[in-house]
Parts: sequence; C-alpha cells; structure tokens
Amino acid sequence: MTLLYKNEHISCTNYAEEFNKVFTLMEIPEGHTVERRFLNTTFLVILLQGDIEIRYEIDKYFTPQLGYMFLLPRNKQITTFARKATILLLCSFANDLKLCSRFSIQQLSRFISESTYQSPYCLKLDMRLQSFFSLLVDCLKEGLGCIHYHQIKRDELFLYLRAGYTKEELALFFYPVLGQNLEFKDFVLMNSRKIFDVKDFALQANMSQSTFNRRFKETFNETAKNWLLLRKQEFVKRDVALSNLSFSEIAEKYKFSSTSYLDTFCKKYFGKTPKEIRKEAIGKTV
Repeated sequence: MTLLYKNEHISCTNYAEEFNKVFTLMEIPEGHTVERRFLNTTFLVILLQGDIEIRYEIDKYFTPQLGYMFLLPRNKQITTFARKATILLLCSFANDLKLCSRFSIQQLSRFISESTYQSPYCLKLDMRLQSFFSLLVDCLKEGLGCIHYHQIKRDELFLYLRAGYTKEELALFFYPVLGQNLEFKDFVLMNSRKIFDVKDFALQANMSQSTFNRRFKETFNETAKNWLLLRKQEFVKRDVALSNLSFSEIAEKYKFSSTSYLDTFCKKYFGKTPKEIRKEAIGKTV
C-alpha cells in the first residue's frame, strides 16, 4: 500500500502521537532487554516476528508464541528479553472498553471462576484476525496514523474478538482486568514499587489496617504481608540484576539501613550476594 499525501497526514493535528496512539509497533534487537513503559495502560500484545522471553515477578518467565496474543495489564512490571530480533504490535485500551455496543469487557466476569484461570492466558489468532493485523501493520508502516483510524481499528478488533471467540475464552483472556475491586487493585499495584509495609499502605489508602488487610485478601487472594514481601524481593532482584544503580543506591531506594542489610536480604531470599546476582545476570546477556 502506498499512502498518498503523506506529509498532510503527518502534519494534521489528528495525527496520533506517542501519548495517544492506540496501536504501536515495537522493535527489539536480538539480545536486548527492555523494561516496560506506560505502566498506567493495559495492552493487548501480538508477537509478529522473533522470539522473546517475558520476565515477571520473581524468576517467572513466559515465552509467547507466534500467532498468539496475550494481555499485559496496567501496573504489571515486566522486562522483555529478545532471543531473536523481534517485532511486537501493542494495542492500548481502557478496562471498561466494550466488545460491542451491547457487551462490555466487565460483563465477562460471570463466565469464569478463579480456580480455572491460568496466567498468562493466550488467544490463538484466527484467520480473520491474521488478515486484520496484516493489513493494519502495513498501514501503520506506511504512515496511516490518524487517531480516528486507530480508534476505528480498535473497535473493529474488539468486534472480531466478540464474534470469533467464546465468552469463556474471552473471560480467561481478560481475567486480569475483570472484577469488582479494580480501583483498589490499581491503587495497590501503582504504589507497590515504593511501599512495602502494610501499615504504611493502609495509611496511604486512608483505611484501618484490618480493613486494608480484608480488602487485600478479597482482591489478591493472598495476605498483604506475604504479597508485599514477594514484590519487594522481585523489585530488589530486578534492580540488582538489570539496573545500573549502585548497591548503595539500591539499599537506599528500598530503605535498607546499609548495603550490609541488602546483602543479608539477598542471601536470605536468593541464596546469593548482590554482586553474585549481578555478575550472573551480565553473563546471561552477553
């Protein structure tokens, strides 16, 4: 496809910018690791080319397959490692978006139980979606970037999801953004990188500690104390292994009184010193 009058498209005030575009093509060179940006947005992600490994939580890995799409909920911190040169297509959307004019995403919650959910759940692209994404990518590469085009194509995509997959399949796919406690869940996830104490979290949420613990258990099906400890382990290990921060900066960031306490924390939960963790991580990426 050849886009006529390309300069007119690009100079138009309705041309999508990075902050408001719905669809984004993302290229990751072989051997590179990328930290997630835009934590306040939920993305539907399609692997168009390559081979990647999604790293999340503590030592959890997920390898998407070509021909499938997966969901990346807002406030979920991940890193992506490209085993081969990779191209991803990301589609941003709000958690209250409708699959069609009569059926919202949130209505899917009654078609799933927590006991049947497996994370992450991927949907295989049917022939309709394969054709849809092929044409969409061609248009995006040619520069057809009007924000109205983006919005129309997202509506079309969700209509295809509504038409081509069962409600049970869609409920499993969208499960991470379904539920009655989304505001509370988003609040916790948004602040989980800087607050690791239950008492401090309850104060920030303007709740009593008992109310906060009850809401937390209802939302995450786990105690706040254990969950926050796991998040602290996750973030500390990621910064030790992947960031350029010094160990003293990491100790200060996570409120350890000294690097010696950071050493003790890492030895207790990971069986290695920060220096050993970083050295091992560097060895895996060269």
